[in-house]
Amino acid sequence: MTLGSELEVAQPAVIESLSKAEDNDSGHSSVNTPESDLENAQTTDKMLTVTVQPTVGEPFDLNVHDTELVQELFQTLLDREQTCHRTCFSLAINGNQIDNYSEVRNVPGFVDGCTISVVDEPYTVREARLHLRQLREILKVGLNQDPHDPACNTDGSPTFLPTVNLQSDPSNRLGEWKNDFLPPDHILPLSKERSFAHILVPPQKPIIAVKSVSVSPFNPPPGPRKLRGDVLYIDIVTAENRTYHVTCATKGFYINNSQDSKFDPTQSNAHKTVHHSLVELLQNVSPIFKKNYPLLMKRRNEKTMVEKIPTSYPTASWIAPTNRIDTFTEDPIRAEELTEPFRVGFEDNMPGLLRDWNEELQTTYEMPRGNLNERAVRDRSYYKIHADFVNAAAKGAQAIIDGNIVAINPGDERKTHMYIWNNIFFSLGFDVKDHYKELGGDAAAFAATSADLQGVRAIASLEDPKLNVLGMAIFDYRGYRVTAQSIIPGILEREQEQSVIYGSIDFGKTIVSDESYHELLADVGKQLKILPHNVLTTKDGEEKELKLFTSYETKGIIGNDGRKYVLDLLRTMPPDVHFLEDAGVSEISKKHGFPRKFPHKLAALRRELIDLFCESKFVEFIKSSAGFIRNEVIEANESKNEERIKLLGEAENLLSQAFVDISEDKPVTFENNSILEKALLKAYAEIHSLKDDQYEIKFNPDCFSPLIKHAPSENLEKQRQLVIEAAEFVLTTQIPELAKSLLECSLMPIDGEGLSDNMHMKGINIRYLGDVAKHVDTTNSFARPLVLSELIARSAKHVLRKINVQTSSEQLATSLAHILNCLFGSVTVDVSPTQGAANKKNSKKNGKKRSGSAWSTLTTQSLWANIVEESTSYYGYPIESESLEQFCELHDIQKTALLRRICRVLGLQIAARDYSLDNSNGKKLVFTDDDIINVYPVIKHQQPFTADAKKMMVRGQHAMSMGSPRDAFECVGESISLMTAVYGIMHQDMPQPLHALARLSHVMGESAEALHQQYRATIMSERLIGLDAGATIVEYISLAHYAFTSLLFPESLKPLYRARYLLNVVFGEKHPLMAQIDANIGTILFTMQDYETALKFLHSADRISKQIGEPKKLKSGLITNLIARTLAMRGDFRPALVAEKETYATFKELYGENHYRTQESGEYLRTLTQQAVTFQKKMMDANNKTTISELIHVKTPSVKSIFDVLNIINGILIISTQNLVAPSQIATNSAVENSDQKSILANQLETETLD
Repeated sequence: MTLGSELEVAQPAVIESLSKAEDNDSGHSSVNTPESDLENAQTTDKMLTVTVQPTVGEPFDLNVHDTELVQELFQTLLDREQTCHRTCFSLAINGNQIDNYSEVRNVPGFVDGCTISVVDEPYTVREARLHLRQLREILKVGLNQDPHDPACNTDGSPTFLPTVNLQSDPSNRLGEWKNDFLPPDHILPLSKERSFAHILVPPQKPIIAVKSVSVSPFNPPPGPRKLRGDVLYIDIVTAENRTYHVTCATKGFYINNSQDSKFDPTQSNAHKTVHHSLVELLQNVSPIFKKNYPLLMKRRNEKTMVEKIPTSYPTASWIAPTNRIDTFTEDPIRAEELTEPFRVGFEDNMPGLLRDWNEELQTTYEMPRGNLNERAVRDRSYYKIHADFVNAAAKGAQAIIDGNIVAINPGDERKTHMYIWNNIFFSLGFDVKDHYKELGGDAAAFAATSADLQGVRAIASLEDPKLNVLGMAIFDYRGYRVTAQSIIPGILEREQEQSVIYGSIDFGKTIVSDESYHELLADVGKQLKILPHNVLTTKDGEEKELKLFTSYETKGIIGNDGRKYVLDLLRTMPPDVHFLEDAGVSEISKKHGFPRKFPHKLAALRRELIDLFCESKFVEFIKSSAGFIRNEVIEANESKNEERIKLLGEAENLLSQAFVDISEDKPVTFENNSILEKALLKAYAEIHSLKDDQYEIKFNPDCFSPLIKHAPSENLEKQRQLVIEAAEFVLTTQIPELAKSLLECSLMPIDGEGLSDNMHMKGINIRYLGDVAKHVDTTNSFARPLVLSELIARSAKHVLRKINVQTSSEQLATSLAHILNCLFGSVTVDVSPTQGAANKKNSKKNGKKRSGSAWSTLTTQSLWANIVEESTSYYGYPIESESLEQFCELHDIQKTALLRRICRVLGLQIAARDYSLDNSNGKKLVFTDDDIINVYPVIKHQQPFTADAKKMMVRGQHAMSMGSPRDAFECVGESISLMTAVYGIMHQDMPQPLHALARLSHVMGESAEALHQQYRATIMSERLIGLDAGATIVEYISLAHYAFTSLLFPESLKPLYRARYLLNVVFGEKHPLMAQIDANIGTILFTMQDYETALKFLHSADRISKQIGEPKKLKSGLITNLIARTLAMRGDFRPALVAEKETYATFKELYGENHYRTQESGEYLRTLTQQAVTFQKKMMDANNKTTISELIHVKTPSVKSIFDVLNIINGILIISTQNLVAPSQIATNSAVENSDQKSILANQLETETLD
């Protein structure tokens, strides 16, 4: 089978680079971009090539930046195969030892071409333990996922992509393929199988090099042995089941004469060699270790840097392998580390010292940001410290809820407990001492932490803020909300009244202010559009007027370190009046059912909404003032009043300057032009500016607060009106725009997280989810099941959170299994005795009556009633369905997708198996205790970012939209380089620019580069966002596209099968992205001439597009054209004619009769008609002896036309390539450009905003 002469070309070896590490030995990414490092913008940052002489192996060359720390070279040696097993060493140049924490540029003799010697150092207890840990990491490479590992960690995030083999098979000659490219049954359209088992990475065959390595119980060395150099005693059980007792002395490791019950640390006569590495010792005594160690190294080296480097923040998966006891392995080191709650995780690196998180965070936060290089150094330092803080806080939060840390007020009620662990302050999200009694009690206390975090993010993201905020992270774990904060120096040594010099500590009864805060807060308020306002307070019986630049809730504290801190930023943004029953709302809002009763009174508008609202006001202002002058010009021209025309011309020029001044927050003068004055005053009035003669759109966060008294000078009516308009803006503009985008498929979120992100980008709070649902619940759009399933998941989260708080640890698995059975099964009474022997056994073992637990009284009916009530009261969306089964059937919601979402919002990890939820047929008990694997914290934190990289990405996107791929390629490449400089080679923000870089490479004809960058983007998305995340599915589709354009036809199907399976699990079939996936699969199978299977997927794509009402008719026309061609190739001319007639009608409606697509379709219709007649005549001829294949003469489309079809299906516009330059050529051309361009770029970044 062949596809014509266009395929008779040599297939490029585009995949080879994928198996190589994307990063050089220094750990930095090597992105093929034009002069991809911007560090030369302001300083002379150099790349040095040095020679490293290790103690084992051959010397090797290493590329390093002179701004790196020497410590980073240590990690390089620990990553290399030859040197990874040696950990106790130092580096030296010309015999002089190098300080590990110095920058390369500051080390004498560290120049280009120098030789760095590795020098073995004597062991200490700390170094010995680090050596054991490194050995454990090497041995773990041969094992599959360890069920003992915490569910939430930084090094457990797997990646599925390497198992999707993209290497081209030499036996697959072009046009001749094996049948292994056909999809499995669960991938086929309309398949009902929704097993979770395929989500996880398939287990590899274990490589057991050694059975056990542990610290000997004979430790520590007694005095006499310590004086002879003994450091640590180690017990090793080899794969041959032989036990060796090893002494770690200062000079290295040797086997001693100890036995299980006899201590004799002297060196064995049979093994007299002292080794500086346990690996070398084991290679001498264990043949199996010697045989398997190279296999470990091979498996280790097969992983790219992106696959094996730990993530910066903890990651967790909602799915895990089934709980099999026989898979557990012995690991004494793990047992020691994970069962000591007092360990903070830094003892081995910083022995005897706890980190001062606040000092580290504030020091890096205050680092200079004067130029691009300073900002990169500052962002990198702050990001690293913040990541360490979040990791440490995550351990502490889990230990607190698990009961392993003692509170600092243990005598008080559990809800009021506070904790200090590892220099981090922890508190629980409950209303302590009725502080929030008037605002909603525990519900208000719970919401206050989220609002406070939003305020911290807002201030921390400002351009060079002079105020300090605390390090903060929030953990939702087992129904509890734990808030972790760094500690202000001296805050615990004095009363709060003595500490606060700005704000109020008694809810507005008394307010204090300080001049030292005014100037700093004025700048913050200006950037966040907060209105300075005067309030009245009573002190010593005398009423005083004070000026506030924030809400009265915000507190200013000067710490013992002299820094000015702001705390309690929960009211940074203006209140959402729709959820304040005693506040006024607009008439339009009243028609939508507002104000609405809400669990708390701390609902606030999002910062994104404030920015969008202010932009709309500015546009309205421009239209009003410009429209006024335009009308005056028309009247003057009609009356031919030359003097007035001249005055109007001046007014137009001055108006343009006025717009610039307003955008820069400068006062506007009328320049004695009466027309301009009238235009501006009229526009000020129309947009409800707070000042009659100036443009002022700012918000008073306290204007609706009943707890404070405003000064008489404050125009509260205007201030409140502006807040009311902002809230109305959500209902009249943002929600309809979101709904329109969803219905038109211009936004295609796949799961609830994607939907939430899109809502937040438009400034819509999640509490408006019910209002979004009302816009889509009567449509056939994919948005209907998406929005309504998210509504159910979040309502269930609110209900189950209260139940989980009351559940003890020993009942957690049973309670969660029972809750899921109530939700997805049919439970009519207390826990069924048929649920399993495990439940009975647990019940007897615990010795507690379940009837006293909140979860045990739940039934399917009662749980559903609670969810319906929560949906009505919290989200304002009434549900009339009598059960979840009925609701899912009514709105096409897939239960497996709903289960996944509930697990993710609750932080619940379940076993990866087929629960058959959509085919349960009323099965009562779907889940057992063994299906509940673990629970993990859902984490929210500040998420620091590099603004320069985001600006470059925005510029790249703008250049792409303007049709300038070369400029876009440069900008996106610079964005990735900046991110790499700040985050390292892996961060959650990096898949997006890598995806864009791959797309640009594809547009510019560099298929190998496109595939390489997309491969990296896909792995990062899997590890950082999730194996089954919506973003990961999109990355897989792009990966398949670039593999196909690289002529890897069978290989390109594998990522598409993976994407289709994931989308089936995460959402279901009726999604526009599923139509895109099926169209891709069908097109590729058509190219490979498997017409039978291709037709299934093409029909599926056509059916899904029509079911959900996708308006993208060009894609629909291309799909029906492919269906017609596939049918024709099979000889089914009658249905082919029907399909092509539909294609012709589609193109005619879109483009008219004279468009080339319409004409091509018409020509193909005539060809099909002629072929059908000829075919029928020859079939009717009894004497005709030709075969069926000889009767069909349908021209096969060219490969180029198939590429064009796939580009359109995947939303890629290919412009003329005559003037395009390939990325490799861009790098060459840019190398000779003047370095002044970099300075210009750096200056632009300093003044450019993310808006």
